[in-house]
Amino acid sequence: MSEDKKVPTFLKEPLEETPKVTSKKETPSASPTVLLSSADAYVYERMKSQPKSLDEVDVKVEEKIVPGQHRLSLPNEIKAFEKKYAFKWIFKRPQAISEACDLRGWVLANKTYFPELPNHLFTANGSIERGDSILAFMPQARAEILRRKPGELSRSAIKTRFDAHKDDPNYYVPKDEEDSKVVGI
Repeated sequence: MSEDKKVPTFLKEPLEETPKVTSKKETPSASPTVLLSSADAYVYERMKSQPKSLDEVDVKVEEKIVPGQHRLSLPNEIKAFEKKYAFKWIFKRPQAISEACDLRGWVLANKTYFPELPNHLFTANGSIERGDSILAFMPQARAEILRRKPGELSRSAIKTRFDAHKDDPNYYVPKDEEDSKVVGI
């Protein structure tokens, strides 16, 4: 049997190359991307946004590091809103965000509420993020009520404990030796 008989005739003929038409939205890829978890999706998005060549990696980016300023300090552009609103960084996990927004009343800061802020502050989803924290805000008056509440609960708990055994003769109450006054517990 010769080599010619093994190969079908349609493979011997040169194939006509037809131009491939792709739309702007469709980009050909070498292999399909399989995302198994939200972490995989995050890594995939990060890799897409990375520099495309080593020359781009070598470009030096100057960071604005202010000595003595914590990385979770509010951006300078937001400080103009501090008189009217209180700001807070929330841990970027669904449970933490739900508790802060649904139970406490915090609102996630985004471009809708602060359109005059520069675009470099906002991430792709429109929020202001630093590391694994997302910025939220609420009116100052409501924030002050929220901040005072733990102190008030603590004071009331202490006060009720002072009076808990007031008239119980079996309960020892220390007295000051000089004046024989009852010392608070």
